[in-house]
Amino acid sequence: MIKTILEYQPILFALILVFTFVRRCRLGALGRVLWTVGLFLCAVKFVVFEFVGGAAFAPVMPEKLIWIWNIAYSGMCLLLMFSILLFFLPPRVKLAVLPLLSWGLAAAGVYNGLRVPDIREVELSFANLPASLDGYRILHITDVHTSSAATRWRTEAIVEKANAAGADLIVVTGDLVDGQPVDQAANLEPLKNLAARDGVLHCTGNHEYYSNWPGWKRRYDEWGFLFLDGEWVSPRAGLAVAGVRDTACGRAGIPVPEVAGAFDGATNGEFRVLLQHKPYFDHVKYGKKPLEDFDLQISGHTHGGVAPVMGWLVRAFNNGYLRGVYDLGRGRTMFVSRGAGQWAGFPIRFFDDSEITVLVLRRKAD
Repeated sequence: MIKTILEYQPILFALILVFTFVRRCRLGALGRVLWTVGLFLCAVKFVVFEFVGGAAFAPVMPEKLIWIWNIAYSGMCLLLMFSILLFFLPPRVKLAVLPLLSWGLAAAGVYNGLRVPDIREVELSFANLPASLDGYRILHITDVHTSSAATRWRTEAIVEKANAAGADLIVVTGDLVDGQPVDQAANLEPLKNLAARDGVLHCTGNHEYYSNWPGWKRRYDEWGFLFLDGEWVSPRAGLAVAGVRDTACGRAGIPVPEVAGAFDGATNGEFRVLLQHKPYFDHVKYGKKPLEDFDLQISGHTHGGVAPVMGWLVRAFNNGYLRGVYDLGRGRTMFVSRGAGQWAGFPIRFFDDSEITVLVLRRKAD
């Protein structure tokens, strides 16, 4: 039901624009017809993607065609916002300024959502960090969202940047791909070339369970991906890294696990890092008890809020967590990444660049 509403709602936007923009601009008959047809072509993006590309939010269509339609649709949405906010503008000014502003911003937003993210370093200090781990570099990738709109070239560029960063460990916290393995495996495959001195560890995100998780899991096994699922490993002496599956696993018929004991067996002297896609802390419980015995939680999911106003909503739906470093108390820290990609269902980013993050662990001076 929600999916159907999202597909057809833009047609309502186009209808509103006919009254708030087209009619207000006092165009001639031909101009009104051309603008109305153009707006409805922008509005049917998701409908065409569903019926021609096979999926409203992850269609199998030519990459550049998806880009163009994303710009067209996003520009229409921005035009709707500006035509309401600036309803008082004279018709000629409105016709001259608002389309240029709307589709110019849309093109910039789509480009910013697609561009290859930069490497960003963040230092995190801990009183209980073993001296042997002082300066340890964990490279974090999340929310790559490979799709027909962000194909193999982009995955290859992300891998090249990540490997060049010289990390000790790479962690990947989910939402790798949108679409079916038969369509998107070749686009995601370069991710298997990620390499770091202490290996590469994964946990699942919510999008892992939206498109044929069993089929993707077989691919991941072939590529050698190690998904932590309520368990921990020790990439280096003094370090324990655990991962939990995302709670969206229920969509794939997989029960939400009991993960309160994910670090069971780890000694008290080991620094504990938790990989969890969503930036939930003890507000959301997996099973009967929350998982609390960690020093650093690494998460994604929020995309940093995507855009200024959207950030308020994203923060509200994620218990106040949006991006950056959070002190969780009792010596615990959470880092939330803005993500390395952008979901094709909402293809723009404004003032919120994607990122690949190197977390540099530091031992606090006594």
